[in-house]
Amino acid sequence: MSLAKLTKPDVEAAMVEYDILGGETFLAKYGYTQSKRYWLIQKGRRYPSKAIAGVAYKYVDGSPGPLTSDDFSGGQATVVRRLRQLGFEVEAPDRNPAWTRDELILALDLYFSNPANPPGKNSTAVAALSAILNKLHHLKGFKGSDTLRNANGVYLKMMNFRAIDSTYVSQGKVGMTRGNALEAVVWKEYDGQRPKLARDAQAIRDAVTDANIETLTKIPSADPYEGEEGGIIVQLHKRYERDPRIVAEKRKAAKLTGDFSCEVCAFDFRAAYGELGADFIEIHHTKPVHLMTAGQKTKLSDLALLCANCHRMAHRRRIPLSLDELKAALVRRG
Repeated sequence: MSLAKLTKPDVEAAMVEYDILGGETFLAKYGYTQSKRYWLIQKGRRYPSKAIAGVAYKYVDGSPGPLTSDDFSGGQATVVRRLRQLGFEVEAPDRNPAWTRDELILALDLYFSNPANPPGKNSTAVAALSAILNKLHHLKGFKGSDTLRNANGVYLKMMNFRAIDSTYVSQGKVGMTRGNALEAVVWKEYDGQRPKLARDAQAIRDAVTDANIETLTKIPSADPYEGEEGGIIVQLHKRYERDPRIVAEKRKAAKLTGDFSCEVCAFDFRAAYGELGADFIEIHHTKPVHLMTAGQKTKLSDLALLCANCHRMAHRRRIPLSLDELKAALVRRG
């Protein structure tokens, strides 16, 4: 089946559907498996390229429906070629992954440490950021080299911001312009917001630095919720929440009290669904992951019982909302 009729809006519609359904549901609905090699990159997020292209085909005018994994006449190479023709970035196994929003925040923070004369490629500061970025990718499951983000690459990415820095370009200088669109988005978000940038960058550094790779690899990952800001802080936070040991302990404690209601909105699944909802609740870690020190053990008091809706709202921000913030945001009806 040819992908020649596929348009950019068709692909974007499929990505929206992926975001709404969540990765696991989307793949199961259309009979695809998770991508292991080629990823479609959009606004710092990664999408399984073949599944997105196949589902996008159902949005083509006159299409009989989505394509299955076996419908592609040229295999994965055809998918990658067409997506790139449409202007999309596709991460290939022989290329380093695109820079994410978290990485750009850290690079911008380092750039602003001295915009007139940023740290050089051989500096301790650039070497330290390189190490943090490599660990960040390993936490996300990247199996490549420890020099994925080497000092030279980190320095060049930091220098890309000079092409956006009005103070620099107003002097008639140009800077390195081979960046990506996300750099301008991150710059605009933090332009004139240096304290906010410093706080967000430090939160990311703390989360990555204190994370234990060996421990986390034993805990299953989770797909992002629709509308959440994502990033390594949310990913690590939700990973810790899926630790079977702490989930079992919290559920056991709830069973002893007989109370499985949501600690924010008081929703009780059993009261609403009868036996089907008995003992059902989600577990939320109330302590932001970037505040957890290395080796710190989770206490039951660090965990909260939340219904699915409140849990999703807790993760709508880069740093999860506290229970008090959730209660304050809750609009009571009736």
